[in-house]
Amino acid sequence: MARVALPVSLTYTFLLMKTRFLKHSAISQQLTNPRWLIALPLFLTVAGCNAQDNTPAAEEVPTPPVEMKSDAPAADKAESADAGKPDPAYKVVNEAQPGLPPAAISALDKVKVSPPSAGKAPKTAKVRLVTSKGPIVVELNGEAAPLHVKSFLHLSKMGFYDKTVLHRYEPGFVIQGGDPLTKNPALKEYAGIGGPGYQVPRERNSLKHDAFVFAAARSQDPNSAGSQFYITLASAPFLDEGDGYTVYGKVVEGRDTVLKLRADDKLNKVEILK
Repeated sequence: MARVALPVSLTYTFLLMKTRFLKHSAISQQLTNPRWLIALPLFLTVAGCNAQDNTPAAEEVPTPPVEMKSDAPAADKAESADAGKPDPAYKVVNEAQPGLPPAAISALDKVKVSPPSAGKAPKTAKVRLVTSKGPIVVELNGEAAPLHVKSFLHLSKMGFYDKTVLHRYEPGFVIQGGDPLTKNPALKEYAGIGGPGYQVPRERNSLKHDAFVFAAARSQDPNSAGSQFYITLASAPFLDEGDGYTVYGKVVEGRDTVLKLRADDKLNKVEILK
C-alpha cells in the first residue's frame, strides 16, 4: 500500500489522534496488542466535606439530660446527609486534549455531566438497550461493581446514551459503544475518545470475561473508565489478566441481536427496567 507524506503540522495532529485512538479503542488495541482494550480519559477528584459547628454553648442552668431518639439508623442518617453530593470515588476530568479540532472540544464540553451522587448502588438492575438491530436486556451487578452500575444508571436516566452509535466491532471479540461524540456524524473520526467528564475507578470482582458480558472500556490506566462499554462476543479470558477490565453485567435477553450488531449501528436509547 502506498504511503502519503503529510506536512509536519498535519503529521503531528495525525499521530496524536492515532495515539489517542489506539489508546481508547477496544478494537484497535486488540489488533495491535490483544491484551489492550479501549477506553478513555482521566479525571480529578471531587470530594465533599461536612462542616461541624464547634461553637461552645452559652452557660445555663443544668437540666436533666434528655435522650434524643430517632427511628432512622445511623447509616441512613449519614447517607441522607450526603444525598445530592457527588460521590468522591469518581474523578472529574477534562476530556479535551491538545490537537482536537474546536468542534470536538466544544462537543466534549457540552456533554460533560456531574458524577453520580453519593449513595448505594442497587444490588441488581436491568436495562434495555434499544438498538437499530433490536432490543438487548442487560442485567447489571451492583454488588460486584457498584460504582460502574451507579454511573451507567446515572447516565442512562439523563439520556446520555440516547442516539449514540456503536463505533467499534471486532468479529468474535467485542461490540463497543457509549461515546457521546458519535451523536455528531461530523465527528466520526474522533469516535473512541469521548466520555462524560468524569472517571470511574477499576473495580475488581469475581466476574469473568465470558461471552456476552457487559464491561467498561478504558485506556491503559486501570482507573480511567468513563461512559464507554463493550459486550463480548466470545469468551476473552486474557482481559481478566493483570490489571484487567471491570465486568459489571451480562446480556440476559437478545444475544442473537448482539451478534447482528456492527459498527455504525445505533443505540437509540437505554431504558431502565428495574
